[in-house]
Amino acid sequence: MLIPLLLAPAVMAAATLMERRLGPSAAGWAGALPVAFAVAVIAVAADAGPATAAAMAFSAAVHVPAQVALGTVFAHVLHRHGLLRGAVAGAFTYLAVALIVERVPPMLAVIVAVVVLWWGPRAMPSVPLRPASDRHWSVTVLTCAGAAAIVAAAVLSSRLAGPGLAGAVAAFPTMCTMLTVVAVTRDGAAAGVHTLAGLVRSLPCYLAFCFTVAFAAPAAGLASVGLGLVACLAAAALTWRRVPLVLQPAA
Repeated sequence: MLIPLLLAPAVMAAATLMERRLGPSAAGWAGALPVAFAVAVIAVAADAGPATAAAMAFSAAVHVPAQVALGTVFAHVLHRHGLLRGAVAGAFTYLAVALIVERVPPMLAVIVAVVVLWWGPRAMPSVPLRPASDRHWSVTVLTCAGAAAIVAAAVLSSRLAGPGLAGAVAAFPTMCTMLTVVAVTRDGAAAGVHTLAGLVRSLPCYLAFCFTVAFAAPAAGLASVGLGLVACLAAAALTWRRVPLVLQPAA
């Protein structure tokens, strides 16, 4: 498990560099990409087999509505009542929706996930954002820590409680939550809202990766991760066009 724990932060460090020039929406979009989850899938497949990794990926996919719910509720409460209430409301919303989707038939859960992904960006609050004057390395450090935490939590929960719980744990948007905290602390509530908007717009990429791995892993093994990343990139090419960018001054 040590290699994935070291690899995930290294990959995410490269991905979050765009936040330093493109603003919080780009950071939220990048933070929600399934980079750390891909590493977690590889770790679980090596630890417990491709079938377990496929089950974990499917569990993560059906929890996408909970991710969207967290993002929208967190953003609205943050905008009106501040960071602490927003974070608590978002976390409880994720838990509540996750408990609901656990009881929904799998194919219905797939349909719900697609519908919610269409609705999510339209439900986000619209707030203006000014360019920030400075960008710090705290975002990169926290996101790398979040990547390692996701991999460790996925592998450990898979060992202790099975792939279903592992998918639910890995699906929780840990990195975007930390990015939102940093954005609000540094640049105000509007920056946090834009970070969460980036999260919601990026989730089609996450869903494409998870479904591809879930259906391909039993037959293709670890090669399913490559197929999943191709599907993720195809979705990313579409979703990136709708991410509002705020060009930042060079450091």
